[in-house]
Amino acid sequence: MNEFREALSDFVNNFAYTGAIIHLVNRGYSIDRIIREEKVPCSREHIVKVIEKNKDKITISLEDFEW
Repeated sequence: MNEFREALSDFVNNFAYTGAIIHLVNRGYSIDRIIREEKVPCSREHIVKVIEKNKDKITISLEDFEW
């Protein structure tokens, strides 16, 4: 049952916050700023995964991005 809850939580986080994370990154927010301002209740690891999986949707240069 624990595995199911964890999987469900991951699904909800991915569905609910992926768009928000991409939007904030495209507006120039760093990962630290997203976390500091509590824009999305996700871990640093989750935010990094979202950015890496959605590079094609990121409109800013990730070379200059503050990881």
